[in-house]
Amino acid sequence: MLSCKCNYESGAWYYYDPPGFSKFNETRRKRCCSCKDLIDMKSQCVRFHRYREPMSEVEERICGDEVKIADWYMCEGCGEIFFNLEALGYCIWLGDEMQELLKEYQTITGFTTGVKNAKIRS
Repeated sequence: MLSCKCNYESGAWYYYDPPGFSKFNETRRKRCCSCKDLIDMKSQCVRFHRYREPMSEVEERICGDEVKIADWYMCEGCGEIFFNLEALGYCIWLGDEMQELLKEYQTITGFTTGVKNAKIRS
């Protein structure tokens, strides 16, 4: 659901805003965290470096203030929707279906022109 406010829970994982698109250069394909399609090698994607707070004093001594967890990836189509909605001031939760958020945005605003090559599934 689209929202302009982000309410973060203590103990939840978080990510820093990615700088933009990059080439997918992993050793094996990964699924888009939004649409769940496999991302092809060398294709454009968005990589989200994810972290969480340490769960114990021992973990904090070993890892510091943040513990690195597995990165998530978004395919080019979902990444484009992510960056556009984020630029409009919406809070985007990773794992949300970008196509659904785009449909919700279009319903709220009535704005559908100018969206080129967006994959909208019925």
